[in-house]
Amino acid sequence: MMAEWHVTPDYIVNNWTDELLDLMIEKLVERRKAQFASSGAVSKSDEGKVSDKMLFSQARNLVKVVNRGN
Repeated sequence: MMAEWHVTPDYIVNNWTDELLDLMIEKLVERRKAQFASSGAVSKSDEGKVSDKMLFSQARNLVKVVNRGN
């Protein structure tokens, strides 16, 4: 973070309020999300994931219901 803002930790501690730090972090997260979205990249944790609707629609034909005649 500090490299992105070109400041040292001491400068942040001595000159920034908690509110300013919160705002800077919030804006950094927004900027990173926008960069990630525009790159079209998929994170390792999201690789191979499908929505629940897609999963159930695909699994519908794979499940066989057996009536045991209780």
